[in-house]
Amino acid sequence: MPLSSAGHEHRTAVGRPSTDRWSAVVTSTRLRPAAATDAEFLYSMASDATVMRWVGDGKPWTRTCFDGRFNRALATTDLDTPDLPMWSIGVEDAVPVGLLSLIRRADHVEVGYWVHPEHWGRGCAGRMLGQARETVGNLASVATVARGNAASQRVLEKARFTVVHDGDPLTYRRSPSS
Repeated sequence: MPLSSAGHEHRTAVGRPSTDRWSAVVTSTRLRPAAATDAEFLYSMASDATVMRWVGDGKPWTRTCFDGRFNRALATTDLDTPDLPMWSIGVEDAVPVGLLSLIRRADHVEVGYWVHPEHWGRGCAGRMLGQARETVGNLASVATVARGNAASQRVLEKARFTVVHDGDPLTYRRSPSS
């Protein structure tokens, strides 16, 4: 199923989130499939300790590790085959802002996301999760997050995910109807 554009956020003239509800500048975030040309943008995040702190073992990926995962993700174009990652790029005004990863599991889709540090705190992750609904269809979405990662917990809760396992990591789930 193709990905579409959606999601808006009020901005000031310099591109920062506005605290003024009357701000007239609006920026949208859309998702598009990851492409070979995204390698350096994605590797800039995969090799950044601040981004990778909450991913996997918490360590930045080597170039070899990244290349293997990236090539595997590029080969996946839909969620029909279980256990293969499908990567999409979050884009604002033609500028990549983050990654959304979807992996089909037996009865749900595992969701993961990274946002480039230059775009933290602007709602990018939430808008990417909102757009994932169209691709996920009638399957539940599941995400795990370290108990210490309060920012991602807030992102998931705003995106209507609820805690279904109160361990470390926490497991969040969003039904297709929520």
